[in-house]
Parts: sequence; structure tokens; C-alpha cells
Amino acid sequence: MRFGVFDWVEASQTRSAGDVYEEKLRLAEAADRAGLHSYLLAEHQGTPLSIDGSPSVLLSAMFQRTRRLRAGGLTFCLPWYDAYRFYNEVCMLDHLSRGRLELGVGRGVSPIESRIFGMQDVAQSRERYRETLEVFFAACKSDALDYSGKYFRYQDAELHLKPVQKPYPPLWFPSSNAESIEFTARHGYHTAFLGKLADCKPHFERYRELWRAHRADPGRHNAHVAEPYLAKTQHLVIAEDEREAERLGLEAYWKWAAHIHHLTRKLGRPDVHKNDPYAEDSAHRLITGTPESVLPKLTEMLEMTGANYLLCIFSFGDLAQEHALRSLELFARKVMPKLLQLPA
Repeated sequence: MRFGVFDWVEASQTRSAGDVYEEKLRLAEAADRAGLHSYLLAEHQGTPLSIDGSPSVLLSAMFQRTRRLRAGGLTFCLPWYDAYRFYNEVCMLDHLSRGRLELGVGRGVSPIESRIFGMQDVAQSRERYRETLEVFFAACKSDALDYSGKYFRYQDAELHLKPVQKPYPPLWFPSSNAESIEFTARHGYHTAFLGKLADCKPHFERYRELWRAHRADPGRHNAHVAEPYLAKTQHLVIAEDEREAERLGLEAYWKWAAHIHHLTRKLGRPDVHKNDPYAEDSAHRLITGTPESVLPKLTEMLEMTGANYLLCIFSFGDLAQEHALRSLELFARKVMPKLLQLPA
């Protein structure tokens, strides 16, 4: 079992953007001291759900403020990048981190956001994502890039950087539907599941089945990773007082829910996922309480999902930094050691 932090880096009504970024850096420092494995950032555009329009910028600062913590984008939305520049940014981050970069790649979940970058539909986003990834893999293998595709063409573009991690950092690809799971599992990507708890375990079981069947195939994208992480995100507020934890958690949750549905509601469209703090069919459920009461809830969640990686969402909505830091500290000191004792 591994433990990490996931963060959308939401806009705040009470703090400046600079204050928000500083809070994330302090949370990363605390995660580093506590021995968590990673800090993974979302990338979104044009929405209060995320003011992390350039994950590389925030990640580079995180790497300077930490020593052991791994960090990365979950995900870098590849259709929004120039492929050659993306390759060089990844190499720079891997060197700045001394080989601590985790590399999430995807096409971007929101077609509304992708239109900002000229994407006409999901099919075009998917094409550009795949071509950007092809360029990245080709660049990792050569000293000069020669590539001719539908979206990118490079002739003898010199490459003076290579990733520290060979052949490149570990790859993540969030996968929550049957259409993408075969690709993700066959190539052995680390993954994270978005959806209700009841759907998670069958999804992960199918993933493991496909991964075992293809783990010796040639040309696997994540072949340099021994075993994939199957992660579940979890909104989490921990305090010494049960009622205080629930009050803070619910206030932050409803603010976060308004952020995640901001663009679809702005356009008068139905919500893509049901988000309710306690509903069984909620895509994101909330856990609050003292360390003693949170432990059995997390244990049950992990048993229900079959996850081997818990991505804790300590900072969400407009939760004050002191409360996010307290949740992380109590989790690391009183909850995480007991979760590590659970049978696999």
C-alpha cells in the first residue's frame, strides 16, 4: 500500500492565487516530512476548479522545497501542448527533481476546456494526445527529432536533454471506463479510478487480469515499472473533534462540488458525475472524523475498491490551510501506520 496526495489547486474566495500556491508548497513539505509517496496535481483550464494551468511551474517549486517526495501531473493534458516543448519540460522537471517526477498523461477530461486550445471534438483531442505521446517516446530514443504527423512535424530538431529516469518517468493514466482500461492495463500504466465505490473493484480486477496477460508483451509503454499502482482518491478531513471534522468537511465539499460542476452548469448541461458526500453512488465520497473513527472507514473503502494506492485529498473547496495540514499530520501519525499493517 502506498499513500499520496491529490490536489486540484482550486481558486479561493478568501486568499490570493499566490497564497494558494504557497499553501500547496507547505502541504508538499509536510507530506515530504511525513513520508508520503507522492503529490499529484490536476491540470484544468478556465474553471475555478483549478488555477494550476501550468503544472510544471508549481511542480518545479515543489521539487525545490522537498527531498524525497515524488510529484507530478495527474494528468498533463497532452492535446494542449506542443509536443517538442512538452518533452523538454518533462526532462527539465525530472532533472530538477533528481528523478522524482511522476508523469500522468491524458487527453483532458473536459471538451469544454479543450476548445480553448482549438480542439473541435473528443476525436481530435484523442488524435492529438496520441501523436504527442508518439513524439515524446521518439524523442526519448534519439538525439535529434525527425517526425512527420498530422499535427506535428519536426526535422532534425536537436535534443540536448534526456530524462533522469530511464527510459522516462513512470507513467500514469486515469482510467474509469471499459473503453480505456484495456489500453491502460496492457501497457501497465499506474491508474486512478473516478467513480462510485461499487464499480471500482470490478474495474481493478479486470485491470489486473489484463496486466498479467500482457506484462511480457514487447513495446509496453510502462514496462520499466515492476507493478502498477491502482489508486483511489478520497476527500478526507481529520480533527480531534468528530463534529468539527464533519462541519469543515461538508463546507469544503460543497464548495468543491460547485467548482467541479462549474463549466457544465454555466452552459446549462447536466452534471457528468453525481457528487454527494455520503451517497453510495457518488463519484467522490467524503470521510471525516477523528483518527480513531476515520481508520475503519478508510479500511472499508480500501477493501471495497481493491486499491493498492490511496490518494488523499486533504485540501479542497476553500478549506483553510491549517485544517488541511492538521488532517495530513493526524493521518500520517495515527492512521497511516495502522493501514500499513492491513493484509494485502
